[in-house]
Amino acid sequence: MEKSIKKYILNLGIISGVLLAISVLMYLTILEPWFNYIFPFVILYFFLLSSFQHYKLLNSVKNNPRVFNTNYMAWFGIKLFAHLSFVIVYVLLDRANALSFVLYFGFCYIVYTAYDVVTLSNTLRSGNVK
Repeated sequence: MEKSIKKYILNLGIISGVLLAISVLMYLTILEPWFNYIFPFVILYFFLLSSFQHYKLLNSVKNNPRVFNTNYMAWFGIKLFAHLSFVIVYVLLDRANALSFVLYFGFCYIVYTAYDVVTLSNTLRSGNVK
């Protein structure tokens, strides 16, 4: 399991780096009027939350595989609440940049969620949890 967590974090770091590089290029050229300085922190937020969730879920499978579905749904709810709270607080604090923030946050949510689901599914299918 230790190897799968390290691989997950390495790949998540690569995805985060690529996403950051593409964002910087896009927002410094074509989308310059919509750039917001919080965008790199959004990537850091997703990186940290996804890493922690993956670690906790793999530990729950290792300790008791029967409770994995419950833990997965609980983590899904926690993440959804955290995301929603983060978006609402930001939109209330900075209404002028709300649209660009929500679009960027939504794009990051799709990228990180897709990677989380695919990686977790592949890890559980391969049986490399123990």
